[in-house]
Amino acid sequence: MTKQVKWTSRLVSLFIEHGNLSEDDAYIIISRTQGECVSNQARHLNVSESTVHRRIAYLKKLYDEVQKEYPNVFPVRKTSAKETWMDNH
Repeated sequence: MTKQVKWTSRLVSLFIEHGNLSEDDAYIIISRTQGECVSNQARHLNVSESTVHRRIAYLKKLYDEVQKEYPNVFPVRKTSAKETWMDNH
């Protein structure tokens, strides 16, 4: 998701606010925009890597919903065939 949207600190904080993100989800989105890998996120949150991947997939869907509500604030997320396959399998 970090390559699908050009994240700015303002956009991150607006997404956390409008998406009503939990502390864990906010940590994931902030750390992903800073380039932290999934394994480090999993260790920090004390969960498995697959749980972090599920949360990232959830955040992508949530971003798409928030983007539809606020199209002037949030840019459309770029999609690719590889990314779509990874989200669905």
